[in-house]
Amino acid sequence: MSCGLPSSSGCSSSITSSPSTKTFLRKLKEKKRRRRKKRNKGLHTFMPIYFAFSDESGKYKKERTDKFISKNPFYCRAAVLLEAQDWIRLNEEFHSLKKSMLQVGPQQEVKWSYIWSLFKHFQKKEDVPKKKPYFSLRNHSLDILVDFIRRTLQLLNECPSCRVIFTLTFNERTKTKPLEIKEILKLHISHILSAIEEEISRIPESVCVLFLNREEPALEKCLKEVLSEIYKEGRQPRFPHIKDSLDFEYFTQSFGSQLADYYAGVFNGCCRLYPQSIDLFRHQVWPKIIRKKDEVLGSGITELPEDEKNRASLKGILDKATAAQEKDYRISLDKQIK
Repeated sequence: MSCGLPSSSGCSSSITSSPSTKTFLRKLKEKKRRRRKKRNKGLHTFMPIYFAFSDESGKYKKERTDKFISKNPFYCRAAVLLEAQDWIRLNEEFHSLKKSMLQVGPQQEVKWSYIWSLFKHFQKKEDVPKKKPYFSLRNHSLDILVDFIRRTLQLLNECPSCRVIFTLTFNERTKTKPLEIKEILKLHISHILSAIEEEISRIPESVCVLFLNREEPALEKCLKEVLSEIYKEGRQPRFPHIKDSLDFEYFTQSFGSQLADYYAGVFNGCCRLYPQSIDLFRHQVWPKIIRKKDEVLGSGITELPEDEKNRASLKGILDKATAAQEKDYRISLDKQIK
């Protein structure tokens, strides 16, 4: 008499040992494996998320005196685009670089303008006031501070997802008529949003969140109104791949905030033909500017309001910067103050 179940007496199970049963169990196991793989794949499939950080450099006024124009020939904005995963990695590398090169913690902001403020103090042989935000950087070599920003921008230059957008308004009265600050901001923010949307839309199921650096209360209020107006225009969403919100970087020490500051400051300085800015712009910044048919003007770098004559002027400035001899822009700041 055969046993229906395995037993200690040596009876074998005809159910589990039959070839047809083994085939069934193997198929069932494979089916479960495929289900598990599919389920896990679903868990690990994610929408590409991008961050864009934007800041300004220079100032703008509707009514501009000669003194104002001399000090602020341009109003510039920059936006740097990064995939979130790259931001996580670069954020860590940035703070590690800051600690190793400058021996300062993450709470110490290092802005591009701080270098030039320190340079002016050193030129005048005066002490740096304790109340200044760059007071703790006063004992650092200016060349090392510039090199820190160079190496930070080089990290971005080597990052595949990084893209950069610049906008510029000429403050010269013959080039830009008296427009309200709100009108100018709207032109800049609209162009940046459009450029980001065009770039992001090429990546399936991607989304971007835009962050702006903090400004004085009146300007922040103006930016809020501008963004609200932009998003209300038209029946269809103009920027379906960009989160419809206004986010300010409340911590100026953050990686994204400082990145936006560097790009905006370097671009403004390059347009003013400052040697250190030309150096960084040519080697670390230029390769990451977005292009249309290999052309940066009108896409990655745009004059606002758009104007043929002003674009020709901007092209002339950039041509001068890119044609400069290395000996003319590789200049030590430390040697200049000795």
